[in-house]
Amino acid sequence: MWCRHYACLNFTCLEMRDSEHPKAKSGPQELVRQVLSAGWRENIDVAGENALSRYDRVGYNQILLNSRPNCVNKNTLPKLKLSGLTYLRLSDKLLGRKNFSIFKTFVKRMHADQDYDPDHIDLPAQKASKQKISFGQLLDATKPIEPFP
Repeated sequence: MWCRHYACLNFTCLEMRDSEHPKAKSGPQELVRQVLSAGWRENIDVAGENALSRYDRVGYNQILLNSRPNCVNKNTLPKLKLSGLTYLRLSDKLLGRKNFSIFKTFVKRMHADQDYDPDHIDLPAQKASKQKISFGQLLDATKPIEPFP
């Protein structure tokens, strides 16, 4: 269904590590890996975001690991990569001198250490869904069911 409609899978908690949540035993690293891998396996665009306010290198490195699990080769594009990243929790704390310096390094690493190039805009064109059913059939299928008397 997602491939047919060119949907993007957007998942959260990219910065979380198992060792940071021992009491919860939630396994965020495995969960992220499982969800992202399933999307890539099905040829779905995969995006991600952070869940917590983190301004440290450890959290940023975890995001980088999840963004491109097979690293980056300067000669070829990675097969597994995020199509987008939403960084949540913009705050005064992030914009503080030390935290912002670390954040700038993280952003540059997200771009494979390449400098900003204002002339290079590589945005994919929007695609229309591949319809398997008509719009009318879709509207009929989504009508609410009448309650029982």
